Amino acid sequence: MPSRVSRTSEQKARFEAAVVADLRAATARYPTDAGLRSLIKDLRGNSTDFARLWDTGIVAVHETDTKTIHHPDVGILTLDCDVLMAPGSDLRIVAYTAAPGSDACDRLGGLNVIGAQDMIEDSTPA
Repeated sequence: MPSRVSRTSEQKARFEAAVVADLRAATARYPTDAGLRSLIKDLRGNSTDFARLWDTGIVAVHETDTKTIHHPDVGILTLDCDVLMAPGSDLRIVAYTAAPGSDACDRLGGLNVIGAQDMIEDSTPA
């Protein structure tokens, strides 16, 4: 399935490194989780890129990124992506925001109008 998210090779490398480092942090939280250990073994066996990143030993939590999203109605949006974590749990909330006054902010504002129009059109009885 094609994705609406695109990344430069540099963004892709940063994202992959962050996700692997985050997975390593999970192994520290759950050292006896057999399913997690099995997942890592499978990933190492099937992906040389994963194995290389895993072997760095970096432990971190994935907290921030930039994403370029191709929206079908408003076009290309470059957004900040922040991962918020609830202390003491594995709950994470991903928030996408646009810098105030940016082109992406204006385009997101346009979604309010498009969404309202869709709701008005959909509420008309057939």
